[in-house]
Amino acid sequence: MTNIISNNPVYDICLSYQKTAALQAAIKLDIFTKIGNSRLSAEQISDMTGAAPRGVRILCDFLCIIGMLEKESALYCLSAEAQRLLDRSSPYCLADIIDFYASPEIVSQVMNDPLSYVMTGGASGMTNVSPDNPVWVKFALAMIPFTSVTAKRTAAYIARRGMKPRKILDVAAGHGLFGIEAAAAVSEAFVTAIDWGAVLEVAKKNAASAGLAERYQTIIGDAFKIDWGENYDLILLPNILHHFDREGCVQMMGRARKSLSSTGSVFVIDIMPDSDRVSPPEQAAFAFLMLATTPRGDAYICEEYEAMAKEVGLNLVESRKLPPTPQTLMEFRL
Repeated sequence: MTNIISNNPVYDICLSYQKTAALQAAIKLDIFTKIGNSRLSAEQISDMTGAAPRGVRILCDFLCIIGMLEKESALYCLSAEAQRLLDRSSPYCLADIIDFYASPEIVSQVMNDPLSYVMTGGASGMTNVSPDNPVWVKFALAMIPFTSVTAKRTAAYIARRGMKPRKILDVAAGHGLFGIEAAAAVSEAFVTAIDWGAVLEVAKKNAASAGLAERYQTIIGDAFKIDWGENYDLILLPNILHHFDREGCVQMMGRARKSLSSTGSVFVIDIMPDSDRVSPPEQAAFAFLMLATTPRGDAYICEEYEAMAKEVGLNLVESRKLPPTPQTLMEFRL
């Protein structure tokens, strides 16, 4: 698939915000799902969406340019990638993730003053946003398409290893999918989820939908300050450590060690580039997002997480990539 606007790389990079804007408009109009397996004209799509015919025509032509649609005899159909990733009838649909990656909160942090966060080595990000702000709920919901496959791959790892954790802790649980999928894989498991109150309501609803309400409880508060409890067989740290500097990561891992049973495991699940920090592209590029949106966060490599864990007395058992996602799971034990 080609998704460039211009063969001149400078032009293409400078104009790439148009790709985000076009994708956002198409998702909000639900164009990909409305087209589905059909071939539709701009007029038909206009009638279905209520958008102006001129707007639909230009938008759909642009989506063809960036590889999301195909056009033949003035009729539009989905590209293979759009059919798999943007049609809501697909189990792999990622459309809702636009509400996170292209949210006003994230876009403004990245685009408003890039020089400032490069000069200072970080940004205030959303550290000043209150825990009860609705944006956290919006982000938790938006991340479900991205993390659902990773959570299932994590549960598959638990099954493959023959692990039977009865007591699971999900730290910064958000939507709760990691703990929920783990509990679904282990019928005796009971999950405790830590996060802010409003976000945990999302997790509780997801647990109830999975039939796990009786095996799911929550602790509201700051994961750096509240009492986690003890003797957990499995502690999940999914997509949380990249928000912090090394000191913060070590502190979080130290809390995990103190709450772990003598035979338990800690899972660090995150986006980790290779040691050269420029590959694979998606994982390596994540570091720039952390530079723009956190005070001291980073895309840490596996060796860094291993060193942090050793500092608090945790030892690496296994490191495994979780395809087709960009994430890696690292298992640590005492």
